This record gives sequence, structure tokens and C-alpha cells, in this order.
Amino acid sequence: MSKKYIVASGCSFTNNFKVNADNHNKEIRWKNDDIDEYTWFHWLWKELGENDYEFYNYGTITNDNKTICRSIFYKVSDLVFNQNVNPKDIIVIAQWTTLIRNSWFVSPSKYPEISKLDIQKYGKHNRPLPHTTDYLTFEDKKHVYQHGYFYMTGGFNKTGQHLDGIAEKYLTDVLSMEERYIEWFDSVVGLISWFENIGIGKFHSFNMNNNFSKTALEGRTPPNDIWGEGDVYDQMVIQKRVANTWNDDIIIYDNPYVKTYADRIDFDKYFWFFEEENVHKYGGIIEWSIRNFDENQKSDLPVVLWKEFNGMNEEEQRDYLNRHWYGHTSSFLARKFINEVMLNLIGK
Repeated sequence: MSKKYIVASGCSFTNNFKVNADNHNKEIRWKNDDIDEYTWFHWLWKELGENDYEFYNYGTITNDNKTICRSIFYKVSDLVFNQNVNPKDIIVIAQWTTLIRNSWFVSPSKYPEISKLDIQKYGKHNRPLPHTTDYLTFEDKKHVYQHGYFYMTGGFNKTGQHLDGIAEKYLTDVLSMEERYIEWFDSVVGLISWFENIGIGKFHSFNMNNNFSKTALEGRTPPNDIWGEGDVYDQMVIQKRVANTWNDDIIIYDNPYVKTYADRIDFDKYFWFFEEENVHKYGGIIEWSIRNFDENQKSDLPVVLWKEFNGMNEEEQRDYLNRHWYGHTSSFLARKFINEVMLNLIGK
């Protein structure tokens, strides 16, 4: 068969590192990650191998959904129009992130004070800033951010950049679920239309977590506010409890501005959802991880739910979950996700 090119992007569930590098360094760094820290994309790479596939990972910590679309667009454009790759040989996978995140493009003309500081300290501007991404690669690129960068709001924590105040004001005065849906679906509609126009071979996507149920978007899942009496570890790890969204309405249809975009997206064709009858609907890899974890299974990898648990005993894991339940799918589960979900999705 002809060589296939897999282009993926997402947040830290796809690549738990920043994409802020010169030339082609960003495309190979993830290959050197420790096996206990592998994401689903690492295991896709391992399962398929490099004899018949090339892999491009544009996932970045705190990526928002617009940036996920943009980074995919730029790499696919590079492959098709600069490297003359047949679009039919390209497989695209998007791992969508939480809705709350956003990003803004910062032109080089807007950060002269940062450039001056770095030139004085480092001799050139090559300091990767927190909550930024610069995924473009050019052989003649002199330094990171030469052509600008995307400031990412992430969890709206302070980054020491001049857009922090604007991000805080956006969080207070603008951010809403409807606004995030419109931004996301605007990007998705454009990306899918372009893929269909140039004849991309395959495009699939899945969510980090449930972005569609009313219960989810009211902040009650994944699970967070569903715990009853008792230890979180017992409910999440042993009982595998997630919020029951099986009969939930889909909140995206509550607003006609959002619905107009949603009606143009073939969710059945392009989105994979974790769904378990009478338990959960419209879930992502977080809900899938909770429901598919078996603490009694034997493995050559750490048998843990979240990769943050690597090296922790049960008491330490219980303490972690009681303080904050959230984590990233472990390498052990990421391999299972590839073998049971992703390979079937892309037709392997």
C-alpha cells in the first residue's frame, strides 16, 4: 500500500508538552517520552509502526479547539501543497478539548519588550513562554515566535504575559458555552469542508470529556459533583462511577446561533463518543477511561487510572483524588484505547 500520513492534534491528552520549538524539533520530541507517560497517540505510533506510516503530533498542553483545528490545517496544507502528498493518503485525528479554553494570535509587532528582554539575556529571542504555541516550521525560521504565536487561556491562570488581563476580562465578560460552541463549530465546519474539497482520506475525532450533555456543561460531569458519601477513590476506581447522562438533552440545540452550525456537522461520521447504554452518552476519553479501568489487571505498565498515579500507592492515590479527581489517561489505558477504539475507527 502507499505510505500513509497521520496528522493529529489535541491537548495534553495527546501530547503532554508544549509545542514551542524551531524547525522540526517539535515533531520528534514526543517520540522520546517515557513509555509510562505515553498518550493514545504514542500507542498508535507503536501499534502501526513507521514502515508504512508517518506521524505528526501537534497536541499541546492547554490547546483550545480552534488551535487544534488550526494546527491540523497547517500541517495538512504543508503535506499536500508543499510536499505533494496525495490527500487520500492522509489520516487526520482530532482530540477535542474542554470548551472553556480559548486562544488569540499575537503578532511579533505586539511583543517587542519580550524580544528585547530575551536578546539581552539569551542573545536571541528563543524563550518558550507559558501557555503559548508556535507550531509552524520553516527551514529559515530564526527563532521561536518569529512569525507570531497563539496565547492560550488554558485554565485562566496567570502566565506573566501582557494578555493575562484581557484573558481575565474575557473570562468575566464574554465567556459562555454558546460563544465557545460557535467558535469551535465554526472551525470544525471550515476544516471538514476543506477536507472534503481536497479529498482527505480519513478524518475522525473524539472528545477529552463530555462537551454535549446538559449535565456535563452545568459542571457536574465528568464526575466532579456526583459523589455521594464515601471516598472518591472507591466511587471512581472501584465502582467506575460517572454521571448518568443517558437521557440528557443536548445543550447545543438550545440556542439557534449554535444550532445553525451544529446542523452542518455530521457528528455520526466525524465524531466518536463513548456511550454505554443507560449509563453515559456523548462521553470522551475521560469517561471511557473510568469505565474501562480494571485495577486487578496485570500489565507490563503501571496499572493505574491516571498517569499522575505512576509510582503512587493506593493511599497516595486516594489522597490525590480527594483533593482533585482530575487526571490524564494512563499509558496502560491509552494502549487499550488504541487497540479497542482507535484502530477500529481508522479501519485497521
